[in-house]
Amino acid sequence: MITPLTKAVEKLLAAKPASGLRPETDAEWLALQQANEVLAYEIFRSGGMPSADARVLAQALFGGSTGRELLDIALAVEVK
Repeated sequence: MITPLTKAVEKLLAAKPASGLRPETDAEWLALQQANEVLAYEIFRSGGMPSADARVLAQALFGGSTGRELLDIALAVEVK
C-alpha cells in the first residue's frame, strides 16, 4: 500500500531538475519547492500534527521566498 508520505517522496524525486541537482529555471524551482512543501506536510501529519496546522507550518517553512531561500542554502551545502 502506498502511503501519502511515499507519494510525497515520489513527487520530490520526480521534481528533481533535469539540469542537475540545482534548479536553473523558475519552473524547476517551483516544482521542487512545491514537492518539498508537500513532503514536509506529510512528515508533520505522520507525526500526528493536525492537518490544518501541518499545512500552515509546511507553507511557512517551504512556501514563498522563505522556502526558496532554504532550498538554495540546502543545495549549496557540499556533502563530503
